Amino acid sequence: MKPSPILSLCLALYLAVFAAPAIAQAPPPSPEDQIRTVLARWYEELAKEEDGRTWDLVAPGFIDASPHYTHLDTGSRALGPRVYTSLAARALRFAYRIRMIRHDASFARVSVDERGFFYAWAAQQTYENAADTTFILERSEEDSRWRIVAHQSGSTGFAPSQATVPLPDLRELFYATEGKDRDPASDAEGAGRF
Repeated sequence: MKPSPILSLCLALYLAVFAAPAIAQAPPPSPEDQIRTVLARWYEELAKEEDGRTWDLVAPGFIDASPHYTHLDTGSRALGPRVYTSLAARALRFAYRIRMIRHDASFARVSVDERGFFYAWAAQQTYENAADTTFILERSEEDSRWRIVAHQSGSTGFAPSQATVPLPDLRELFYATEGKDRDPASDAEGAGRF
């Protein structure tokens, strides 16, 4: 028995609507890609300073061994002004490199090299600072999202072979942002005296 044209059309339509999207669906991202996404969001939020919202990225009981901000001690009972200490918030330009990701089904340990680039107006040159950061992440059983359980960042020296060469020229960026109240010509003249 030969199938009718209407039945063939209905079958083709069914396959086009329901089966094709299932076939064309992309595979879910790997755990490493998910972890990289969490860390990228972490650094984006740190760069926003007071507008940043890192609490969506951390697990309950989050341990921050090196908080990304502190309050100045003014001698008052009230908290002093908030000062941001992370390189992502302080630097004119920030970069990071994930050095290592080790993970199993539930936990991950990630080592990150951070670089912050600054501009010294008195010397009229760019310089860099580095930090060595470790993250511990946990995969939630409820929604399978990776969340940061612990974070520790420390300043570190680096070998001359690891220095950024050449350093980016941040003069224009500095005078357009942090140094907008300074006189670039006067600063350059003052730097020439030394």
